[in-house]
Amino acid sequence: MAVQPEGIQGQQAKYLKTGDEYRRSLQDDREVYYKGDRVEDVTAHFALAGGINQIAEIYDLQFDPEAQKVLTREREDGSRVTAAYLVPKTKDDLKFRREGIKHAARKTWGTFGRGVDMIATLPIGMLAQLPSFKAECPEYADNVASYISYCEENNIHLAETIVDPQGYRTRATGTTPETLPPERATARIMKETEKGIWISGIKGVGTACPQANELILGSFHPPLDEESFWVYVPADAPGLKMITREVVHRPGSSWYEHPLTSRGEEAEALVCFDNVFVPRERIVALRKRELHGVNFYNLWARHEHWYTFVRMVAKAELYAGLAQLIVDTLELSSVAVVRHRVADIIEYCQILQGMQYAAEELAQPSEGGVMTPDVNTVTAGRSYALDNLPRILHLLQDLCGQGMILRWNEKDLEVPVAFGKDLSWFLDTRNVSAKDKNLIMNLVWDVTASEHATRSKIFEESNALNVPFLKERLYGEYDRGKFLEDCRHFLGFGPSPERDYTPHIEAPSLSAVQHDALNKHDV
Repeated sequence: MAVQPEGIQGQQAKYLKTGDEYRRSLQDDREVYYKGDRVEDVTAHFALAGGINQIAEIYDLQFDPEAQKVLTREREDGSRVTAAYLVPKTKDDLKFRREGIKHAARKTWGTFGRGVDMIATLPIGMLAQLPSFKAECPEYADNVASYISYCEENNIHLAETIVDPQGYRTRATGTTPETLPPERATARIMKETEKGIWISGIKGVGTACPQANELILGSFHPPLDEESFWVYVPADAPGLKMITREVVHRPGSSWYEHPLTSRGEEAEALVCFDNVFVPRERIVALRKRELHGVNFYNLWARHEHWYTFVRMVAKAELYAGLAQLIVDTLELSSVAVVRHRVADIIEYCQILQGMQYAAEELAQPSEGGVMTPDVNTVTAGRSYALDNLPRILHLLQDLCGQGMILRWNEKDLEVPVAFGKDLSWFLDTRNVSAKDKNLIMNLVWDVTASEHATRSKIFEESNALNVPFLKERLYGEYDRGKFLEDCRHFLGFGPSPERDYTPHIEAPSLSAVQHDALNKHDV
């Protein structure tokens, strides 16, 4: 258990969990399956424990004198709480949260796409659009703020499951009941009383759901009213089952062999609901399909998308540092083509950093008074980051040369080979020992070429809209009207006669085919 430093003990720290307290909070009645077998204790199972332990480290950091400066905040009543649920009112609030997001992301090399503080941004985004929720669902609007307070005071690790799995019976092939499959597997309301609702069906890509305390359950483009809801559900709710995918990390490997992938991962799951009860106080929206389209979701997911972008910036910064570590280790700084490759990685990092700062500087209050990063800068930044990510990973691999292929166990380095010397003698450099050089190559493998790295790359490309959809958003939301008029004026044309290029609240509407395409992504 973390040692609580002076000044954050007792009453002041009553709303914070240690890593051990977080682990104990997961030892409940949740029903999780791995390869068909029931997981008795997620904190001890090889598929889930590593990721849980990494999250627990971040919980413990809330009590570290330095880390607590960005991972926690002091409320007006003197209590210290997690910063994850801070509702930003100023640009300085965004900058403060940015540093906390990065601090947590660096602990996992950004491979936890939905870290402990990620989904916390979704209810904050809902609060940012609270007037719309009050207009459409006035009976549930107050639940938005009350749930944020609940999560803050219980240091909740929140996950989400909001898209339908691939498959004929879950695909929204149209927008009317007449165009739907005769039977639907999508999660839907089975019963409603004055106490609440009961939900049955399935949802997909529940990233980190088996390792979280609670889940947000929502829907996109629901063609039926009974499939239209946004609710909060405890991970151990009766009737809730989670089927976890096969792991891609290396449980049982030594830290030396796999410094990243031996530690664990966040786990995706299909989340199944069998008559799960949701009380009224945990409902945010109900039977309001106009609140469930991607266009409206993009309004109140802007903080979530900003979080995703900031985490990708943190990864870019680590890539730049890793590139220089490789060059220093292999003594390659005198090679021009190597310097150019490193410069490409630095350029990638610098562009993303600049867009990160611009998103904060151009931030504006939402209709609900929540300071919101500039959507166009965030969208363009995410699109640029994803477009260039494969090349950056390739450049890191290329810098390593044969070091990526010839990686060794520690015992291999002790094998005598020639001249009375062991293998390590032949592989030392002037800067580092063979053992340390090999450790660096093992990290590059884990970050760029392992099965874990492949999963992380696929997650980035599918999470929160892929590049084509991001570009579609830019086309619909970026204001280039003045630039157009400048060009027309230069050529002696009059004002644009018909087209309106000013930004719209909603991106271009999606066709039924695009709706289907969204089902393969985790938006």
